[in-house]
Amino acid sequence: MVRPRTIDRERLLDIAEDLISDAGAAAISFGGLAEAAGLPKSSVQSIFHTREAMIEALLERWLRKEKSLFERGLPAAPSLRERVLGHIDITVNEPAETRSRLAAVLAALVGSDATDGVMARWYASRIGDFSAHTPQARRLRIAFLAVEGMFFMRDIAGFPMSDPLWQEIFEDLRAFADAQAA
Repeated sequence: MVRPRTIDRERLLDIAEDLISDAGAAAISFGGLAEAAGLPKSSVQSIFHTREAMIEALLERWLRKEKSLFERGLPAAPSLRERVLGHIDITVNEPAETRSRLAAVLAALVGSDATDGVMARWYASRIGDFSAHTPQARRLRIAFLAVEGMFFMRDIAGFPMSDPLWQEIFEDLRAFADAQAA
């Protein structure tokens, strides 16, 4: 086998995503990724060092892509309302395969220290510190948490839910978040 002079980290992450899509996060190993990429196992290890680092790299890449899509539809200094409504919109419209891949990566990291701070920073950028001092801010916090709960139920816990029901629930969440507090 002819070895490439440089190893393309992004290509390895693409292949790792394909492995997750086909066989779940359990399929992610240095050996499996090396075989799929046509590289020696030691080459993959030299890029990521640990399995957790490889999975964290997948998560960070997804978070960068998602943040770019999220920010594209927002003004320069979005309000809490605009951030929560944007979060609802991006979550409901995210392709099922993308959600499934993210769920597999998150499941693979449960119990590890690999996401230490990564997800907390993502949540803080999206919603702040979760404090809410007005009735409207409380509604927005509830809507945000409900969106995350829906993602968990459907894509991590595997709760069966049709696409029309998914859309209907997100329409309800958007209306709830957008309603003026009484």
